[in-house]
Amino acid sequence: MKMRKVSYLILMGIAVFVLSACGPAETPVPTVDLNLLATDAAATIAAQYTQTAWAMPTETPEPTYTPIIPTEIPTMMAIPTIATGGDAAPGAIPAVGEAIPTIPAALPTATLGKTGNQCVYSDQNIKDGTVFKAGQTADLTWYVTNTGTTTWTTDYSIRFYSGTNFAKAGNTRYKLPVAAAPQATAQFTIDIVAPSTAGEYKMAWVISDEGDNNFCMVDVTIKVE
Repeated sequence: MKMRKVSYLILMGIAVFVLSACGPAETPVPTVDLNLLATDAAATIAAQYTQTAWAMPTETPEPTYTPIIPTEIPTMMAIPTIATGGDAAPGAIPAVGEAIPTIPAALPTATLGKTGNQCVYSDQNIKDGTVFKAGQTADLTWYVTNTGTTTWTTDYSIRFYSGTNFAKAGNTRYKLPVAAAPQATAQFTIDIVAPSTAGEYKMAWVISDEGDNNFCMVDVTIKVE
């Protein structure tokens, strides 16, 4: 009986061993190839970049500027011709179509008097307001243009007329040194002495012909300090 039980146990052990040997083998864990993974990743990125490039819209070129040159220059509006001989009020704006007077190219010369003596003051060498010291002397010259029709001879003279006479030695008459024809400028020179008292002094003189007929007046003002 014992022998049979032992044999049975031996047989059971053999059966378990055989069944264990014949069971399905354990599935081995696959190994990972790193080089293959890197290659696959690079290929995937390249494919995505290509798809993105195809998906992006192409750049539209900017239009170039081409200037438009007119074939014909339009005619400017003509400026109306200015007529001569008309008169216009100062500051007035002529209406459309109204003639506008022109300014003469040259101003006419002074009109001479028909008869007698006439003159126009031109200048003087000692200006009004010139300051003198008491007793200071000087030559005062007036420049006067003959605008009449009569020649001023050396018998014409300049004479003291009014104011404070500060001519040298109280002189009241000076002869014209050189004759002056019409349109010529004459020079009348007198000697002056500044008064001894400070102040402002003015005197007037007249130009007279040979008969002492006065026809022109000049003056001067000085200051004495």
